[in-house]
Parts: sequence; structure tokens; C-alpha cells
Amino acid sequence: MKAEIRNPGGLDIVEAGRVYHGADQDWFGTAWRRQAGCGPTTAANLLRYLGERAGLTLPAAGAPEMRRLMDRAWGYVTPGLMGLNTTEAFREGMDRFLRETGSPLRCRVLDVPARREERPSRQAVYEFLKEAFEADSPVAFLNLDRGALTNLESWHWVSLIGAEAGPESLLAACCDNGQLRTLDLGLWLQTTARRGGFVSAR
Repeated sequence: MKAEIRNPGGLDIVEAGRVYHGADQDWFGTAWRRQAGCGPTTAANLLRYLGERAGLTLPAAGAPEMRRLMDRAWGYVTPGLMGLNTTEAFREGMDRFLRETGSPLRCRVLDVPARREERPSRQAVYEFLKEAFEADSPVAFLNLDRGALTNLESWHWVSLIGAEAGPESLLAACCDNGQLRTLDLGLWLQTTARRGGFVSAR
């Protein structure tokens, strides 16, 4: 089973001759924002892709416009001293942005508890992602501990744009600081030591 947003290249940005798959948090103008800005960067990715559906009359098209959208998103999806470490804080900020732009979209959340026995199944996670992608909405993914994954930072947000589920597997395509990666979400669900979750606006 496979699902993805309708335009997987819709987050691509060309900057200085290089194609970025989504924004890079290093584009923020201050050291603190570059260090803690993965949540606002992910929010900006989602908002840029949603465009007019998110109430943006001029969706960001290039890197300069994307930087402005990242700074705007920071005012709503704002990291604290521990960064942006809950799906609830992400949802609240995104929903406030969407309300203020007059968008009818609102965020939906699937949390992954720290206790392994309370976590949703691979199939439940895939169904959440599939519903979002079928609504043509990228998904924000929070992981506080990367578990056994070697291609993902801990305490980090990324933008998911596709997923593929097998009998014993769940893979996801993500945009992570301008790079396109494939994440083994099934392995993450089994091995992460902390909570995390998924947020989509639809």
C-alpha cells in the first residue's frame, strides 16, 4: 500500500543552483532560530504546500519568500527553551495561523506515547498518513528520540510527503532541511524511547 501528496515536488525550492526539498532551518537569520527552528520550518513547509487553502494569497515560491514564511510561522509555532517538543504546541500554533488567515483547515493529530504498549500500530499510523495525503496535505512528524534510525536527528520535526506500508514495514518519504530521505517509521515505532507524533492540516 502506498500513498503520497499529489505533487511530491511541490515543496522543492531552487536556491543558488541547488534544489532543496523543502526549506532548510539554516535559512533563519539568527543562531537561536537556526538551532531550534525545525518546528517552524516544518510548519512553513506545510503552509507553503497548502497555499491558498491555508489562506496564503501569495504562496512562497523561492528561497527569499520561504524565509519570510519561516519567520512568519515562527510567530505561531514558537519553540521554547526545550524547542517545540509537543504535537499540541504545533497544532495550537498552526490552528491559530489558519484561523487568522480565514482558512477552514484545522489540524489533526496522532500522538505516539512514550509507553510502547500504548502506541498506535503501524497500520494505524499508515491510515493517518494515507488520509492526510489523500487530502493532499503533507504531515509534520515529531520524534524526540530517533531510536534505531541512523538517518534522522532526535528532538526533530520533519515534513512527510509519502508513505508505503507492507506486511511488516512502514516507510515514509520526508523533507528534512532541504534533503529528501526515506524513514523507517515501523522501526522508529518499535525502538524510540520517547513520545512523538504526527500533525496534518485538512
